[in-house]
Amino acid sequence: MLLKEINEITIIGPGLIGSSLGLALKESGISKKIIGIDKSMSNLDDALKNKSIDEKRTNIDKRIGNSQIIFICTPVSQIEPLVLKILPFINNNKTIITDVGSVKRCFSKKTISRVMNKCNLVPGHPIAGTEFSGAVNAKNDLFKKKWCVLTPLDNKNRSNLIIRKIWEEIGMNVSIMNVDEHDKIMSITSHLPHLIAFTIVGTAFSIDLKKKKDLINFSAGGFRDFTRIGSSDPQMWTDIFIQNKTHLLKTLQDFLKDIEKFKNLIENDEIKKIFSSLKRNKKIRKSINQLSSLKN
Repeated sequence: MLLKEINEITIIGPGLIGSSLGLALKESGISKKIIGIDKSMSNLDDALKNKSIDEKRTNIDKRIGNSQIIFICTPVSQIEPLVLKILPFINNNKTIITDVGSVKRCFSKKTISRVMNKCNLVPGHPIAGTEFSGAVNAKNDLFKKKWCVLTPLDNKNRSNLIIRKIWEEIGMNVSIMNVDEHDKIMSITSHLPHLIAFTIVGTAFSIDLKKKKDLINFSAGGFRDFTRIGSSDPQMWTDIFIQNKTHLLKTLQDFLKDIEKFKNLIENDEIKKIFSSLKRNKKIRKSINQLSSLKN
């Protein structure tokens, strides 16, 4: 299958990611028709209004078998059940099912076996997004110059190349990883930071202050950044924390050890050690920025 041969794509869950994907696919001329499936009629109406989809549906039925590629853009816990719901309607072994989940250890061996005997499954994760949700916040350039990770089940399957080409066509850099490598990295770079953001907002507003509004009036950029991240979709992040709990708990444990060490340094007025630690972390941040500039 060549990209120019794609006539129909279905996006299950045309929210922020799904609708942004629809807009990017249309801008790149990939697929003649894009179907959106969602339980929320208002979200489907928003997706139709911003032209990220061409047709709306509220149910998965035999019509989904007409799509050559199916993107599942839902919370992680819904991905495997949706794959199993789709399978009975697939009648072409060239059909590709892929997803955008932030956790890749979301398919059982039994499900993988059932899918691969009938069509093709290419797990994926475009690392892009905002604190907003829903089709109304879709952006056609959401994925440009960002990374997408694929965790192929079979490295020799040509479906991997097709999905890779699609993400590259809409402006993403693509990396191939195994499942555990991906989930471990995400627990450090994404899942833990979000957990901290959600927690620190709660901590701040549980403090006994006479005027809670002072927290907002006198908050600096750092706290506002936390509140921005902490306003992300609660359902999506609940799923992510639970689905990736093995790696997240290990990362959280390491983080808490570092926090305890820093707490002890402050308690004991270890000025030189505090300064040294902050200086080291500043250098790490600088090296990250340099790598990012090279990537772009």
